[in-house]
Amino acid sequence: MTGPVPMPVGDPVSMPFAAPLYPPPPYEFRAARQTWVVYEADPAGLAAYLPAGVEPDSDPAVCAAWACHYPTSTFGPYLEAYLVVRVRVGEERFWYQPVIVTDAEAPMAAGRELWGYGKKLAHLTWSGRDVGGPGTEQLAMTVERPRGVRLMTLTMQPERLLPPEELLSLETAEMLPTLSHRLVPASEAGRPPLVDELVAVDVRARSHRGADGRLELWRGRGAVELGSASAADPWHVFAPLRVLDAFTSTTDFTLPLGRVVPRP
Repeated sequence: MTGPVPMPVGDPVSMPFAAPLYPPPPYEFRAARQTWVVYEADPAGLAAYLPAGVEPDSDPAVCAAWACHYPTSTFGPYLEAYLVVRVRVGEERFWYQPVIVTDAEAPMAAGRELWGYGKKLAHLTWSGRDVGGPGTEQLAMTVERPRGVRLMTLTMQPERLLPPEELLSLETAEMLPTLSHRLVPASEAGRPPLVDELVAVDVRARSHRGADGRLELWRGRGAVELGSASAADPWHVFAPLRVLDAFTSTTDFTLPLGRVVPRP
């Protein structure tokens, strides 16, 4: 009597060999709902969370809090939230991503292993999915880790569609590559890290268009509250001093491998 024939493993992309969590890149995302609030923060407080050679490009520092609902992707459906800081490395400028959470293990593992994103699993709620009560005029995401310890509350009220020519003139909507710090420790005591590099990924999202041809890109009012002072998850360090702008859009995009950015 013979059992089922196992499927061939093939060439694994991630370790371990018998239990990879994700396929090879690039990774596709469709109808992604991304909402972000741009704000100013104290650069002195967040400097300790930036790698060597990376520094804010302004004072106050410009940051953005992102809330993302991915209904269809290579990793399946999931929610994600993160903070970014606008930085400079030598003559190049980026959005550096110090903290990020998700509610699915595959994108969490891929983010940490391929790009060095500080992804962790967390409890996220999104107003656009599984709403169990009366709706409001706002989009909203909450981030808790663990449940009951609130790291972030983000709200955004869409008010008007944003013409492309206006978007291009807005410094608060500047689309820079995302920067991360990929650090892989050695497997043997006394040896230096196997990998210690800055990685930039340049993603160009394509906004959906309505029946009238206009982009599904909205501008409005937003608010961000970074709550509990968590020793494990220092989101509170990036607390806003003043909100500058807020946007939400429905996009398709492809997430590729990145490039190594030399330190000055």
